Amino acid sequence: MKLFKLPTLIIVLNLLPNLLFSQNFTSDYIALAVPEHWYGKIYHVDPSTKTISLQQVDSLRHDYSLLDSFTNLVSNVTVYSVKGEGELTIVGAGVSVKGENYQVIYDFSQTQTVKNNGENYHSFLVGVSVRMVAKFKALKGKVNLSSPFGLVANIEKIKGSLEVRVSGIGSKKINDLIPTTSDLSPSSIATALQAVATIKSHIYDDETIITPQLLAYSKVKQEISNELNSNQFNKNKDNKNEVNSK
Repeated sequence: MKLFKLPTLIIVLNLLPNLLFSQNFTSDYIALAVPEHWYGKIYHVDPSTKTISLQQVDSLRHDYSLLDSFTNLVSNVTVYSVKGEGELTIVGAGVSVKGENYQVIYDFSQTQTVKNNGENYHSFLVGVSVRMVAKFKALKGKVNLSSPFGLVANIEKIKGSLEVRVSGIGSKKINDLIPTTSDLSPSSIATALQAVATIKSHIYDDETIITPQLLAYSKVKQEISNELNSNQFNKNKDNKNEVNSK
């Protein structure tokens, strides 16, 4: 196993400018374990006029031109603790506990932020993504889960599998680039990183079909929720006063 560590490190360092999987790039957004098709509206950038309008997503052309509407590049890490019944509990991008099972999502996405008027979620990330998903059991404690580099450095402390998943990006060429599921090892991590970089390079191909997905969400903190509700109340109050004054 140690024979793979040097070439793995070389590949990872070569891909570093193209991949934002790093502890420094994590966000407050929580990736959905299984992305869902987005049926709502998005802010659409017209490719010819460059004007922005709110459009129902299913009424739009689903080719690479739709990517102009997703201007936010997000690299996100979400760590789930997996219970015996398969239940996922968010534990953050910290360190592992010996004997526990985890699912870690390293998500590179191209999105736009969609505000939500509900009570539990502040906003959603809608767009497309390429992600690595590591499923493993911690054989020892204190494994850094915040990046694939942490997995490589602690490979002897974990046992599991690694997957590459593509959401909202479809073409035969991209399908052929997805590596088969393999065990969690330095070589499989290197292969997955290389696949992610290559898939990203084909997002703007003419034959690529773009289908926007609901990829992640941000929970509402109580103080944010109160502020939003207060702003909405004041807005409604101002509108009511304006109507009454006419």
